[in-house]
Amino acid sequence: RSRSLGDVGDGGRSSSRSSLLGEDQSLLRVGAASGGLGNLYLPVVSGRASDQADELFRDEEGENKNHSCDNINLEFGDVGYGTIRSEIHDSTTIPSPDIQHAIETEAAFHHKNDTQSTPEILQLSERLTPISSPSSHTILRTNSETILHELAAEFNTQSNSPILSILYGLVNSSIILPILMSFGSIIYHDDFFRPYLSILMKLTVLSGAIHQITFSTVSSLPFAVGQVQDAGLIFLSAMARDLVSRCRAAGYPEEEYILATTTIGLSLFTALLGGALILVGKWKLASYCQLLPSSVVGGYLAFIGFFCGQAGLALMASVDVTGLVEWYKFLDERALVLVAPGVFGGVFIYFSVRKIRHMAVLPACIGLLLIVFYCVLWATGMSVEEAIENGWINQPVESVAWNHTWDYLRLNKVVWRVLPSQTLTLAAMISVVALSSSLDIAAIEMELERPLNYNHELKTVGISNIVSGLTGGYTGSYIFSQTIFSLRTGIRSRLMGYVIAFISVVVVFIPFNILSYIPNFFFGSLLIMICLDLMFEWLIEVKSKVTSAEYVVVLSTFALLQVLGVEFGILAGVFLYLIIQKMGYNVGINDSEDRKP
Repeated sequence: RSRSLGDVGDGGRSSSRSSLLGEDQSLLRVGAASGGLGNLYLPVVSGRASDQADELFRDEEGENKNHSCDNINLEFGDVGYGTIRSEIHDSTTIPSPDIQHAIETEAAFHHKNDTQSTPEILQLSERLTPISSPSSHTILRTNSETILHELAAEFNTQSNSPILSILYGLVNSSIILPILMSFGSIIYHDDFFRPYLSILMKLTVLSGAIHQITFSTVSSLPFAVGQVQDAGLIFLSAMARDLVSRCRAAGYPEEEYILATTTIGLSLFTALLGGALILVGKWKLASYCQLLPSSVVGGYLAFIGFFCGQAGLALMASVDVTGLVEWYKFLDERALVLVAPGVFGGVFIYFSVRKIRHMAVLPACIGLLLIVFYCVLWATGMSVEEAIENGWINQPVESVAWNHTWDYLRLNKVVWRVLPSQTLTLAAMISVVALSSSLDIAAIEMELERPLNYNHELKTVGISNIVSGLTGGYTGSYIFSQTIFSLRTGIRSRLMGYVIAFISVVVVFIPFNILSYIPNFFFGSLLIMICLDLMFEWLIEVKSKVTSAEYVVVLSTFALLQVLGVEFGILAGVFLYLIIQKMGYNVGINDSEDRKP
């Protein structure tokens, strides 16, 4: 998945199980036709399944020894390649490097899902010789608790100075806080919420602090960074906008009813999401979260980028835009003037971050935007008050003390009967956030070069969302780019995460309205940058990494989301994926010559 919170190197990006093995490899699944071997995941290059089948085993002299014993289906993804016959040889037979990789990957698969390898696989694993492969895990224990104990023991033997933790806590905060504030403007994108953004953004920042405290306390990774995340933003925004309409339709147009229903409703849905993720982890269903086609997820992620860009333009132009049919509002002369600096700033940040792979680039660009803005004000003799009148800064709203942050969350003002209308959106949000969290964990796992307990980490995400929801917050998960950055810099102390949370709480405690001094194009630039990042990756760059049919699903899902909305757009994307798959096209595997392109 793409992340905008400070790209670090390749970021360990991963959108499917096949991409975990590199750009030129995929996974060959070896499943027993009659319950013999269980599942192996064997790396194969360029879809040459037959070559891999011929070299399943070799003896000490290098001779293949394939005999009739067990009927095994060779599958490339979900594509059958016929059967081969082989047997478990005596102790003199040395598995080839390919089968060693397969056994290691199979063991990692069982680690994730907290399941037990079959006796045959355990027998094979005892005969493995150490091999070096950046795409395979060599730890073969299958007890999930063992993984946690080993991680804890390893990290307990490592440490870093408190000064280093504080320093990188400040660096991460300089990136996270502006993004969090811009996320708040996305969740409450409806024009109704504009006068209340000061408090609503504080709720978003506070939610980020709650997530970070939870991840720093519960996660098996001491360097974990967890915040309000992009995957759930569109669902929350759609819910907020729909609840405003439904409250008005139900005869409750007063602001206190709408604010109470929306804030408490989104918090309740966040807590329910957390509960669902805990059940997924408790029942060891992590693998089922990955059944949503990655091509459909790619279309959704591209739509997130589009939505962020649209929200940024609307914020800068001070207009309410809900879709492409209303983009004509941006063509107004005044709107074009207001959005121009933000578009330029977003493009500048995007290419700067993309070309200069350093963690300091994003905060430096963010600071530069503010400096340039106030330098222009000084050079033109324009006061802050005049900038507000001209639309460069939001109209000032009196700031409230921190203890009034939850003033809108009033249970006695909630219009409860409109909340069940969001059930379908909630179900879609749970599916997408569960999948995106799994992909985040996979990316971190690849960088760590050892298996993680997916079910435990999903439970961690679930706990964090429950705590966030109960405190008036929003959905969140691991931010893998920041987590990987902290891992690479040698952070092994949970202090860094607590520093990030502390800085967020300080922002909530600030006694003045910070939005009264920050130009709209500041947040607009960040949203444009996120837009470019996600759309370029999932609509352009992805074309060279997937099959033609899969790319069609990506583009179609993106278009369907524009027309049908989030919930029905995703369902339609999955339906299209299944239709194209049934037609015999390859919608999930790279370049198989046995399938249609």
